[in-house]
Amino acid sequence: MKKNFSRYVIDFNSKYYYKDTEILKNKFQIKNLQKLQKVESDLTYFRLIQLNNKPLNGDFDINHLLKIHEYIFQDIYEFAGKIREEEISKGGTVFCKVKFINQNIEYLFNELKIKNFFLGLSKEDFIRESAIFLSDLNMIHPFIEGNGRAIREFYRCLAQKNNYNISWEKTTSKQLLNAFIESVSKNTENLQKIIKKILSEY
Repeated sequence: MKKNFSRYVIDFNSKYYYKDTEILKNKFQIKNLQKLQKVESDLTYFRLIQLNNKPLNGDFDINHLLKIHEYIFQDIYEFAGKIREEEISKGGTVFCKVKFINQNIEYLFNELKIKNFFLGLSKEDFIRESAIFLSDLNMIHPFIEGNGRAIREFYRCLAQKNNYNISWEKTTSKQLLNAFIESVSKNTENLQKIIKKILSEY
């Protein structure tokens, strides 16, 4: 049996949620959704501020992304920094099947390396190529929770490597969500527009 929770469609017997609830198992044993959301928001905000001041070094591969996710969610979830082991979908979008996550993400990051992490591209080409990369990584959705925050921090680091600064506050979560939804059909036009708006050179 499955239930359509506020975020994802998940199985009633999910290992990640308290039984028959939409509440993720957490280190504080919080079983009130609103309280958990508040605690999670506060703790991850603190970690993201730290990362903003001192980004995690890495090779811009899967291990780098896992380290970022682990850092952001280390205070609250045991699954921090771990690839999900269950299927998830949201709003009609079915994300990558568990059995294909590793091979897809390995291919995606290998392509990023082959393209030399977009170094040396014009700003327009960087926007186009990185929008495709973001769209593909979002469709893989490697984590049971926290994909958006981890992916955005990874992308901020990737932009810095290319001498760009990212200002996420120049867009809204709704605009970004809609752009990602559109990119499911390989249409990254609005995602590119958002990147162009939030991107600036050092």
